Amino acid sequence: MDPGSITSSYFQKTVYPYLLTLILIICGISIIHNFSIAVSFIWARPSMTKTAYISFFLAAADGFSSFNLGFRLVVSSLFPFVFEIKAVENHCINLLIESTRLGGIPIPMGHSLLIGIVHWFGIVKPLERDRIVTKGRVKAFLICCWIFPMSFVLMWFSAISGQGFRSDGCTNNTFMEGLPWRTAYSALYLCPFMTIVFIYARIFMIANKSKQQNPNAGHENEFNFKAATTSGKIIGSFGLGLVPIPLVLILSYAGGPLDEKRVRFSTVIC
Repeated sequence: MDPGSITSSYFQKTVYPYLLTLILIICGISIIHNFSIAVSFIWARPSMTKTAYISFFLAAADGFSSFNLGFRLVVSSLFPFVFEIKAVENHCINLLIESTRLGGIPIPMGHSLLIGIVHWFGIVKPLERDRIVTKGRVKAFLICCWIFPMSFVLMWFSAISGQGFRSDGCTNNTFMEGLPWRTAYSALYLCPFMTIVFIYARIFMIANKSKQQNPNAGHENEFNFKAATTSGKIIGSFGLGLVPIPLVLILSYAGGPLDEKRVRFSTVIC
């Protein structure tokens, strides 16, 4: 018997159920925490700033992503592998669940980008910020943050003849192993993140230069700079911690340097 299959079977029966349970508990905590913040939007609405307004929707986006991940793990992992129950046998429904999960992952990064843009105008053009960053424009951007990634994933899953939703019974999904899909999908995360890095780098440079030229700068500018600094550190650490994931996704395409089959083959040779 193949030693690899023995190890895989042992992991699936002994380690995986506990690991999966831990992940689901974390997802549950995240869902409750984020949706509690999002619901409090109803009471905080009259007095909130634009950044706080965006943060409530960011919490909703994080809760949505956690819910999608937890639901996907329950349907595709917990039931079939732990309880040996086939929850969803229709491949098209499974593919729809997966496309919804993938479409929801980049949404929080779009919200983080919008927070960075608001801070940008607060530091660079504080007198014009309220005129440029209106509630209507913020709402339009937030709607795009939700619609664009979801539409992008669903369109890609439906665009290739003989694959995805256009394959027989939605069973052929080899396009997900290819470099074009992995690069395009990773760009939904990496492009906003790189833009955020640029925005906050410029904010710090401009703010420090202004502080050196005018040590007695206004209290509001000082407050905006501190808020931008705090948000930049939070978003930066969050984004930096997740950057390796899309990079690994790109490099693990079929035949790529981190392809599972190639890595396994190299390990066997060594």
